[in-house]
Amino acid sequence: MDTLPTGRESRLHGPWQHGMWNVRTDHRMANTIYGDSNSNVGNVSNSYNTTINVGIEEELLLRIREWLSPLQPHKRHQNVRNCRLDGIGEWVLRRSEFELWCGSQDGSANPTLLCFGAQGVGKTYIRSDALQEPGIMLTSNKISSLVIDTLRKRARGQNNAVVFLYCDYQTQKDQTPANMIGSLVRQTDLRAPKIQSEIKSAFDESKNEDCNGLQLPEMVKLFVNVIASCEVVYLCVDAVDEVLPQHRSEFLRALGQIVQEAPNVRLFVTGRPYIRIELDKHLTRGAYAIHIVADQGDITRYLSRKMDDDDQGPNLMTEDLKNHIMKTMLEKASEM
Repeated sequence: MDTLPTGRESRLHGPWQHGMWNVRTDHRMANTIYGDSNSNVGNVSNSYNTTINVGIEEELLLRIREWLSPLQPHKRHQNVRNCRLDGIGEWVLRRSEFELWCGSQDGSANPTLLCFGAQGVGKTYIRSDALQEPGIMLTSNKISSLVIDTLRKRARGQNNAVVFLYCDYQTQKDQTPANMIGSLVRQTDLRAPKIQSEIKSAFDESKNEDCNGLQLPEMVKLFVNVIASCEVVYLCVDAVDEVLPQHRSEFLRALGQIVQEAPNVRLFVTGRPYIRIELDKHLTRGAYAIHIVADQGDITRYLSRKMDDDDQGPNLMTEDLKNHIMKTMLEKASEM
């Protein structure tokens, strides 16, 4: 969970950071003061014990993270953002629906924003049949990654958090509702004493009962509890239509329950148009909605970049050819 440095966070992390500071200080003392000071010997011993304790804590945190969920959305986010071109899709951020959803913190705005691909385009809203290559596409996950990065920047210096999921048909077997909500819990700050206590208690209880993990209702309750101290939590779910149908309704009900029970949550969801009926059924009525269309500004920026990067030689990619390609592609996009 992307939380920003606040006074509260400093207090929560302070003891652990202080422990690490002591380790470095004590080793420095051991290297410069030798021999006849029992207090220095004691400091070195304490340094060793602190190192062991920190190591045990880190090992426990790794075990708890794996227990919560095997999903690793940050890796997916990094891969998607590396393929994103600057400026493309930013028109979404300027829409009034996004500003209302993102900026309101007094409960006056609907907490849910839905983002759909245009009819016939699906999740991809820039596509060229003439240029068959994956890079030509600007998909919903690129919109999601843009929104996530934007929210992270806006959250700096505030007691806000950003958690997210990338649904993917290639990892559907791991995308159970409990694993997906567990991934959101996993993104919280597990070192914060209150959160650590909440999660560790659930972890210990589960292990004592020989359970593999929490059931979905327990995971939802745990997530709501651990985010209660945040002012705003932005929860972003990309391509929800790619969740298996037998899991999707249960997952959407869980999201609806989180929005209901946690008034500090702002939910952002992308998907294909046909999923709108399911979303309306399980999530907040009257949610803001943005339809993804073939934006001519995006197409122009993308094609300009591609033609500037063309390695066929300046004699082949002439200005006349560039203008012809641009005109043809914009005309095709307007027909989509």
